[in-house]
Amino acid sequence: MAVKAESKFWADNLAYGSATILSGILNWLYAILLAHGMGPARYGVVVTLNNVVAVVTLPASVVTLAATRRGKPCRKLLRIRIWYGAAGTLLWVVMAIFSTFLSSAFKISPSLFLIFGLATWPIIDYAANLGYLARARQYLWLGILTVAGSALSVGAVLGAVQWPEPVAALGLLQALALWILWATSARAVKRVPVESAPNPQSIALSAGVGIAQSVMTLMDGVVAKARLRPVQAGYYNGLATVGQSLPFAAASLALVMLTAMLDRPQQRTKWLHWTLAIYLGLGFGIEGLFWRMPKTIVDWALGGRFNTVSHWLVLYGLGMLALGLLMIYLAEAIARGWWELLMLVIGGLALWMLLLIHAHGFPGLVHATALSLILVSFAVLATRTWLNWHNG
Repeated sequence: MAVKAESKFWADNLAYGSATILSGILNWLYAILLAHGMGPARYGVVVTLNNVVAVVTLPASVVTLAATRRGKPCRKLLRIRIWYGAAGTLLWVVMAIFSTFLSSAFKISPSLFLIFGLATWPIIDYAANLGYLARARQYLWLGILTVAGSALSVGAVLGAVQWPEPVAALGLLQALALWILWATSARAVKRVPVESAPNPQSIALSAGVGIAQSVMTLMDGVVAKARLRPVQAGYYNGLATVGQSLPFAAASLALVMLTAMLDRPQQRTKWLHWTLAIYLGLGFGIEGLFWRMPKTIVDWALGGRFNTVSHWLVLYGLGMLALGLLMIYLAEAIARGWWELLMLVIGGLALWMLLLIHAHGFPGLVHATALSLILVSFAVLATRTWLNWHNG
């Protein structure tokens, strides 16, 4: 049985990891086409719109991890889908209400927030579907949906740049892509077995981790757009696009580790050690590329107009390496019920925000991000070691 469990762990990592790599390549292609087709200023606008939508749809991240911990419920899903659909529509209404304020804060047309916000309608139920598939360890389906989402985004950029108003067109096409993904995931979930309900506290912990992870991947990009001039904000978000390849990989590994821990709790330490070994090997390899050939990577990923950010890639990459470690340890916290780690990360997020607010210009934001995330990762590692020893 142990050999079968290990084979399943590696098979899941291979399936979902391969899909994540392919999705990452497509995401870089998305960034390349966006950067070359729209330039730094419009690039910054699009990234900001995507980030604002991601902030508004934080409940989706909560639902995904909660559904992963919960599994597919025994009752019929139709009523749940109706409620989730209503919640998604409500999120769009919230964006509509605050569109004028958002326009003033980010210097973007209010209509663009409404257009990009159309993606909120199906996103909550789609997030739940992903969670059901993850709990059932259906990583082939998750991989298909991950790759399809990135491929549709690339197609959206290719189509949008042909229009007179490319940013608005991109928002419409990205919303359409999400509807396609939702319909596909709904069909896949029909085959997923029902799971018995876990302890409500563990679902609440999963929800908290979902919020924390989403905020961590979005915060500095949103602050950059609010505090920097449009071109500088575009440069910063371009840097984030390249640097966040590290936590992007960590998210894939953490999800496979979490579901393996839920299925085989007696082997949680082994799953953690293997996951860390894979991630650190990948992470230091990528960081080595950032150090040896930063200009080549930036030129390939974003275009020559973004070369000014290349000398910041190593420092920012260290911060993102730490962010990926936080994601892995938070996934372990869900499996073990360690609220202490979540509380510590929330405190770290407050520190990060404080440093970002008081940072000066582009360099200050990079230093604030790297410093705060590295400090929090060391604090989480120390606390995790103590919790593991204390709980024996």
